[in-house]
Parts: sequence; C-alpha cells; structure tokens
Amino acid sequence: MRQVRYNLVLFDMDGTIADTDPMIVATFNDLYDKYRGGKRRPPEELYYFSGPPIRETLRKEFPELDEESIFKEFYQVSRGYYETHIFPYPNCKEVLTRLKSQGITLGVVTNKLHDLALVVVDILGLTGLFDVVIGSDNVSKTKPDKEGMLKAIEMVNGQKEKTLYVGDNAMDLATANNAGTDCCLVNWGPRVLPKGTNPKYMINSYLELEDIVYE
Repeated sequence: MRQVRYNLVLFDMDGTIADTDPMIVATFNDLYDKYRGGKRRPPEELYYFSGPPIRETLRKEFPELDEESIFKEFYQVSRGYYETHIFPYPNCKEVLTRLKSQGITLGVVTNKLHDLALVVVDILGLTGLFDVVIGSDNVSKTKPDKEGMLKAIEMVNGQKEKTLYVGDNAMDLATANNAGTDCCLVNWGPRVLPKGTNPKYMINSYLELEDIVYE
C-alpha cells in the first residue's frame, strides 16, 4: 500500500479548481463598456486579474469610482456569468473524489469571497469534497499572507509538514512559502510564471496529483 506524503491538500480556486477566466473577461468587458466607453483590455491582460484580491484590481482599473460601489457592482455583474462562464478542469472531480475516498483531507484557500467560493464549488459539482473553505472575508490579511493557510490547517487539525498547497501562480507559491507548506503549481492556465518561480512540484494534469500526494 502506498504511503501518504500529504494528508491535507489545500487548493487555490480561480485557475486551479475552476476555470473562471471567461467569467473575469466578460465581467470586466461589461464594466469597461459602462465606465470606459468600451475601451477594453485584451483578454491576455485580463487573465492576470485572476489571483490578487479583486478590490486591489478594481481600485487600479477604476480609480475614479467609489471603491465600495464598484466592488459591489463587480460581484453583481460577475454573478450573472457564473453558471455559463465557469468551467471545471479535466479530471478535477474524478481525482478529488478519489483522494477524498482514500482519507485525504481537502480544502480551499482563496482570495474569493467565502460564499461565492461555495457557489463555484456547487456549480462544478464538488459539494461535499472540501472539509474547509477559507475566503477573503474569513481573514484579516489575504493571500499571499499565511493567515488563511494557517487557519485552514488549524480548523482540520492538520500539520504544516503534511500539507500541500496547490495553486496556479507565483502568489500561490508565496502563500505556501509564508505558511511553511510545500507547493504544487498547475501548468494548464494562460498565465506565464515569472522567471525564478520554483515550486516543489509542477503538474500538467490533475491525474499527476496523486503521485505527489502519495510516496
């Protein structure tokens, strides 16, 4: 029988569990049409809006608007695209279901609001697989701060040395490093990792994850 290397696997959400890029692009295009007279950014730039706290991005993109108002509007607009513009990655549900059935504890640590993270979990058919979900509104400091990771580990009585964080960008690696856990970055999104981004593991498919979780 294979030995378990990591008995707790925590995941980023956007770009890792869920392909939310189409939703991000559609939402920002609507906001650009309304507030910039249709002057849009290319999709290749919008892809990098996935990951950082959305408040920071909105503050930079629409500095002339009230921060709270555009924040609320972003979520109102984006919510209308969830069911049609968010997609699962291949083999995600299959692999997570198998890991869960084998006793591996699973969780999410994301900069997305907690309730919206649960909506995405439901849309993707992953309800019941995650033992803990930490959103940006569950912490005082968002990723790459370690607070969310440590809170998730504590809530499931985990151990840092037996925890793997799976993400898709350099911020996720920094989050894992700050929390003192190992990191696996996925390589299936459109975002190019900066030079010098060296996680312990890199995978091209969910099917490769099991070979990391087990020795």
